[in-house]
Amino acid sequence: MLGKLFECEADKNKKYYRVIQTIKEYRDEKRFPIDEVVIADKEIDLNATESMQMGGFCVSTYNYTFRWLIRGDTLCEVIIPEDSKFYKTVSDNDVYVCEKMILTNPKKIDDNFAMELYKVSSLNDISYFRAMTACAICGYINTALKVCEDRINPQNVEIAIKEFEAFCKRREEEKYVKNPLETENVKILYDKLKKLVKETITYE
Repeated sequence: MLGKLFECEADKNKKYYRVIQTIKEYRDEKRFPIDEVVIADKEIDLNATESMQMGGFCVSTYNYTFRWLIRGDTLCEVIIPEDSKFYKTVSDNDVYVCEKMILTNPKKIDDNFAMELYKVSSLNDISYFRAMTACAICGYINTALKVCEDRINPQNVEIAIKEFEAFCKRREEEKYVKNPLETENVKILYDKLKKLVKETITYE
């Protein structure tokens, strides 16, 4: 292991992906160019003890991309330049960190594509609960409800609701501007979760 958060140097020849926002990525309205080398503002810190301190850019593999949909509206393949530092983190969600990357082959994400990413995904339960909430926020309500149908049961519905509420609270604290579709979709999903709780109580 390389410090607390990094497991080892990673293979640059595998396929990696990153979700980006095509309008703006950061609040300073910085945008990621396509088919150009992009260099991180902050170097990777192998001594970091918190994920926010790691530096670099986070990328992942295809079957973990579903976790990142809240990050934007476009999925890009990622090429890691030969001269870039590149590490696998200890995350069980297949998170890698690089200092340089090339984004290529952008593909716009819609509900159908989100569903495709869900069907090939390999996440833990908590990550599915968060990704489900992200889908509702992003407008992928059919995918959000499919995750709810597949993954939520009487044994975990209370945990799912707590994760849903915490996710929405963080978004409120970050002062993201809501649109009417987001508000409607979040309500649809929340009502579905609360209905499952009532059904569980009735069944018991």
